[in-house]
Amino acid sequence: MELIIHPEVNNLKEQLTRLIFEYDNLSTHVCPEIERLYVLEFGIFEYKLYELELKIDKLKRKIQLIQIDVNHENEIDLAKIEEMLCVEFKEYEQQLKTQINEIKFLEENEPDKLSQNDSKKLKKIYNGLIKKLHPDLNPNQSLFELNLFYRSVSCFENGDLKGLESVTAILPEETGEEICQIDKLKEIIKDYEDKISKLKNDYPYNTMSST
Repeated sequence: MELIIHPEVNNLKEQLTRLIFEYDNLSTHVCPEIERLYVLEFGIFEYKLYELELKIDKLKRKIQLIQIDVNHENEIDLAKIEEMLCVEFKEYEQQLKTQINEIKFLEENEPDKLSQNDSKKLKKIYNGLIKKLHPDLNPNQSLFELNLFYRSVSCFENGDLKGLESVTAILPEETGEEICQIDKLKEIIKDYEDKISKLKNDYPYNTMSST
């Protein structure tokens, strides 16, 4: 006997599938690429600004330490003052080093990109796999299917089209869908809508409005 699914359940599942895909695409592809481009375009200016601010702060602190020696009528030991500055500003210097290393890494490591057609194919296959394998849409799936889902996520995140195609090839035969409660689906949909909204209002996605 064929299982008949309530029309609203089908509509909610379609809506949830789209939201899950949008969230995964934003978090694994869109936002990382925005951040990479943002760092490459503006990172060097932020680095130079931070470097200048650090030099100013160190100079102010140096003057302060010299003034303390003057006030106490002590001999001014510039070598000792420089040692103190190194200790006090060590963490900030490390942050500066990390910042420039990130810029250099992104400049030297351009990620491999799929062709436009392969990118569309990747997204289409992944969108279909979400509906068949995502735990929120298939709460009673087997461990095998759950492992296939995690493999699908990893392949999508890494732009592995062949990997996704291999998951599709070994999918179990489809059986009748179980009815999910409408209220539960609506709750999950609201959760994904909130997560997508947060992604779009946070860095790096929100930098798009200023570029």
